[in-house]
Amino acid sequence: MTHLEAQSYIMPFIEHKVPHDKQEDFVLHMKSCKKCHEELEIYYTLLVGMRQLDNKEELSTDFSKDLDRELKSLSHGVRNRKSFKVSAFSIVLSSILIIGLFFYAGFLNKIYSFEQFIKSAEQGDYYFKDSFEGVMLLEDKDEVEESQKIIESKNVSNYQRILGYKKLVNDYDRLMEIGEELNNVEITTD
Repeated sequence: MTHLEAQSYIMPFIEHKVPHDKQEDFVLHMKSCKKCHEELEIYYTLLVGMRQLDNKEELSTDFSKDLDRELKSLSHGVRNRKSFKVSAFSIVLSSILIIGLFFYAGFLNKIYSFEQFIKSAEQGDYYFKDSFEGVMLLEDKDEVEESQKIIESKNVSNYQRILGYKKLVNDYDRLMEIGEELNNVEITTD
């Protein structure tokens, strides 16, 4: 901001009407230019002092401190508006990134589902639950899950251990039967 521009904003500053886009330049110029600051201080003292007298207010004892306080206030206002703009921009950008990641994850999920469908179509029913459901779930229970429950429970009685061992022996025998059945299956290639 030039000296002439800064001096043209002295009256708007005193009346609290400096445009938002010029406030930062005005404050910086007044802090760095001693000549313009002195002129601002003279106008500020005269006009604010006259306003206080006209309104029958108590006359300020140190107009220089009041002026510095108003310049700091204007500077803080500029910083607050800048930080608000930055934070608003950050929020909007974060929201866009989160939404983008959400759609990207959905897209990847669709690709994965499509690939699984293609694999299923190419491999047939050989690897899938529909073909081996009776084999995988003995007695309609998931044996791995049942075993995990027993392991996780800390109080296992001897009776439960004996039952578990008998079940293990029965399951082993059943698995051996399933293995023999699978060995007897004819393998065909397309």
